[in-house]
Parts: sequence; C-alpha cells; structure tokens
Amino acid sequence: MNTNRNFMRLAVLGFALTVMILPHARGQESYSISLAQAQQIALEKAFAVQYAALDMQKSERDVKELLATGLPQVNIVADYSQYIDIPVQVASGDVFGFPDYLTDFFGGVSQATGVGIDAPPLDPDAISEFQFGQSHTANYGLQASQLIFSGSYLFGLKASQLLVSSRERGQQRTADEVMQQVAEAYHFVLAAGEGLSLANEALRLVQFTRDEVAALNEAGFADELAVSQMDLAINDLEAQVMASQGQITMSKGLLRFQMGIAPDAQLDLTDEMDDLMSNGKELEWMSRDFLASEIPGVQEQELFLGLAGLDVKSQKASGWPQVSAFYTNQNNAQRDAFDFFQKDREWYPVQLWGVNFSMPVWTSFGGRQQVEKKKIAEERARIALSQVSQAATMEYDNARTAFSEAMAMLNNATIGERLAEKIYTQSEVRYKEGMVSSFDMNDARNQLLEAKLQKLSSSLDWLNARIDLQKALSAFD
Repeated sequence: MNTNRNFMRLAVLGFALTVMILPHARGQESYSISLAQAQQIALEKAFAVQYAALDMQKSERDVKELLATGLPQVNIVADYSQYIDIPVQVASGDVFGFPDYLTDFFGGVSQATGVGIDAPPLDPDAISEFQFGQSHTANYGLQASQLIFSGSYLFGLKASQLLVSSRERGQQRTADEVMQQVAEAYHFVLAAGEGLSLANEALRLVQFTRDEVAALNEAGFADELAVSQMDLAINDLEAQVMASQGQITMSKGLLRFQMGIAPDAQLDLTDEMDDLMSNGKELEWMSRDFLASEIPGVQEQELFLGLAGLDVKSQKASGWPQVSAFYTNQNNAQRDAFDFFQKDREWYPVQLWGVNFSMPVWTSFGGRQQVEKKKIAEERARIALSQVSQAATMEYDNARTAFSEAMAMLNNATIGERLAEKIYTQSEVRYKEGMVSSFDMNDARNQLLEAKLQKLSSSLDWLNARIDLQKALSAFD
C-alpha cells in the first residue's frame, strides 16, 4: 500500500514538473510590432480571416466540381450475382400447340393420302413452366457518358463563378473588420500603458509631497491631518496603478486574440499614441465622396442578388430538354458453377452507344411554384441590397459625425490639460512659499491627473473614431 502511495506521489510530482517546465521548453512566441505589423499578422492568422479563406477555397472547389459534371464521365463496372432459385416463367398450355392453319393442313393431307394425321390435342387449362438462365452471373466493362446540353448546368456554372466573386468581396469585408478590431485593441493597449504611466507619475509626486509634509509635521509646521491626507492619496493611486496594470494585461490578451496569435505570446508595442495621431489621412477621408457601391459588403450583396437571379433562370431551365450521350462496353457470362476464372469458358461481349433525351412535360404546376419561390428569394436579395447600401451610408455618416465630435472633445481636453498644468505649477510655487495648504495642493494635483486622464480618454476616442471612419470607407491599404 505504501509503495502504491509513493508511486502516486511521484507521478503527481512528475506531472506538475512537466506542466511547469513544458511552456518554457517550447519557447514563447515574441512580437515587437507596430500597428501596421499587427494588422498584417492578423490578415494571416486571425480566426475570421482563416474562415474566410476556407470559404473561398470551398467556392473554388464548387466551381471545379460543377464544371466536372459537364465533362466526360467514365466508370469501370463489375458485378456478380447468384440465383438461389432461378426464376420460373409461366405460359399457357397451348403455347407449343399447333396453330389452326397447321391443323387444317394436316387434316387435308390425311384426307388426300388416306393416312391418319392428327394434331396433338390441346388442353386449354394446362400451363407450361420454364426456367431461363443459370445460377451464377457476372459481367465487367466500361461505361462512359457525356452531357451535351443542360440549361441548369449552364446557369449553375455562371452562378458558381459569381459565388467565387462574392467570396472575394466577403474576404475583403472580413479583412476590413479584422483591421478595425486589431487597431482598436492596439489603441486600448497603448491607452492602458499611458494610464499606468500617469498613475505612476502621480504616485511619485504624491509620495514626494508626503515626505515633505511629514518633515514639516516633525518640525511642527504641519499637522498630522495633512500627512494622513497624503497617505490616503497614495493608497488611492496605488490601487489605480494596480488597476492600470490589470488593464494592460487584459488589453494585450484581447490584442493577441484579434491577431490570432498564442495567448502566452510575448507582445511589445513599438508605436506610441502620438505617432498614430500624426497620420494625417483623416482629412482626406472626411472630404472623400462616399459611394456605397465601392464598399465590399455592398458589392458582396450585389453579387448575392445576381446569384438569386441566376437561381431563377436555372429553375426555369430545369424545364428545358437535357441531352447526353453514352457508351457501354461490357463482357458477361452465365455459369452453373462459379468458374468465371477458367480460361476455356466463354465471355460474351456487349457494346453499344446512344443518346438520351429527357424533357419534363407535366409536373402538375410543381415546377411553376418552384420558379415563383426563387423569384421571392430574388426579391428578398434585392431588398437586402437596399438595406445593406443604406446601412453602409449610415455607418459612414455616423463615423464622420463621431470623428468630428471626437476631434472637438480632443481639442477641449488639450486645452483643459494645459490649464490644469498651469494651475498645478502655480499651486506648487505657492505651496512652497506657504501661501496654500496641502489640501489645495492635493486638489491641484488631482485636477491635473484628471485632466491628463481626460486627454488620454479623448485621444483614445479620437483614434477609435478615426479607425471607424477608415473602416466605413474601406480605406485600408
């Protein structure tokens, strides 16, 4: 029993060590990337991009599959069967009797020669049974066919090619969405990092001020309450630092997910928020003429409408004639015993070719109803195109308005930050001169921190509003 327990402990310990060691043994992926590089990686690894690529491959395979149905089809066939009971054919009893003209003939001959010649008597109630065939049957050979004309095939081929084009536009739409999502996640990581820097800087200043106030308290020039106020401010800022660190971790996790890379990948961002905000293309985007027909999602829906129209034509074409040719070359044999592999036994060849023609004549109005259903689907696709076009236009209008508002808020936040910095600088001078209390100094510091945080929030809103505008225009390079 003790041996078993020791073995189990060793096994558990070994498993734990394996879990701890393996991640380091594998080695972590490491990325030091700009926003453009992050977007490029996402275009290769993001889950949505991979799904879109597979859909595209499937559509291309569908085209080739449909095209193959109109090309020659050749099959090698072989079969074997054994009758446990050979089928019995039944006929009336007079099937082998003499017909009336022979009976009359024999009667005339008998009368002329004097020799009695009588036809065999017939039993009208008698039946005859016959067995045709042998117990073992086998055949092998070649069968070929070629489609000559099919309206459904022609329209189906056009539809499959349109489907490929729609998948291409769908890929572009997915790429735009991924570029937007990665950019927003990248912005959040930068903003979280800026927030952490602000919190650490504020904490450093408060700790410095707290040391000064504590020194004044020991000298009798400041009361204990001022020191407690500084301690409370430090405690709040330490909590904010921890929250900012957690925000960075979560933001990087989101960015990894949007990029499609490993959750434990090392991620370092090389861009700064100021670098991204100096792009300058937003003015061009704001002044650009918007055409919904240039947006990939709208183009995709236009192709869907074309597919629906071809679907109607294909359904109508199902009532057209279908013509195909065929060729068969086979050998067959019948045996009383299974001896098909004996060389001296005969196989009988069968070879033929021909043309098949088929055309529906009456379907009890079922075909017409199917056509009408396809027309309804086409009308739904036409309505969907109008909806998608209007949605694209509304998205652009909203993005344009949101960006204008974000720009105004950023300007206000910038002015507020400058004023807060001025107030803080003046309060610091006056505090050192003993003209303001520690409470006033603390209020000025809090105002500056709030102003910087507001500037940071406005910068983040500006970046996200700009990426939304870029996405609404499908203006990604």
